[in-house]
Amino acid sequence: MANLKNQLAYIMNLATVTTHLQQTLDPLLSRFIRPQLLSRVATRMPLKLNQLVVEKLINTVFAEQLAAGDFEFLSQRVLQVEIIDAGLFVGLSHQQGRIVCTHFDRLARVPVDATLSIDSLNAIQLIQQEVDPDTLFFQRKLKINGDTELAHHAKNTIDTLNPELIPPFMLKIIDLYRQRVLGE
Repeated sequence: MANLKNQLAYIMNLATVTTHLQQTLDPLLSRFIRPQLLSRVATRMPLKLNQLVVEKLINTVFAEQLAAGDFEFLSQRVLQVEIIDAGLFVGLSHQQGRIVCTHFDRLARVPVDATLSIDSLNAIQLIQQEVDPDTLFFQRKLKINGDTELAHHAKNTIDTLNPELIPPFMLKIIDLYRQRVLGE
């Protein structure tokens, strides 16, 4: 009985510490969640770490599409995704059944076959399927440069994303980002 009480006390204390930690860190984290600052912080991280994070997220979220071969159009090609308001460029390609991150930087310095350009809030809406890519394209909020066939194929594949596969920690960051940028 005493052991059970100790375990319950420990769990309650752990929950209190966790809640306190989150309440302390959320305001600090939200200060860093602005397009330009987030980009500066991200691009100061080791390149390999950024590439691994991007690859893990994309390969997890698009696992069904990858298994179906939907990204084979990116083999031997590079699609660059530009987050306009952050000045961030991420290059993506397809190799051996996986999406690989070819570059992750603040300045586009590498040759690419096509570029999808979008601001961060529209990218969030697209990822969470609050808006479809064609609507953003026709509103000129999603811009395509380079090989338009490749970019349109990528745009249509992105539209098949299942937002329920987005990891919870990413949803938390997206929510904090949206609150910070929109002032909600």
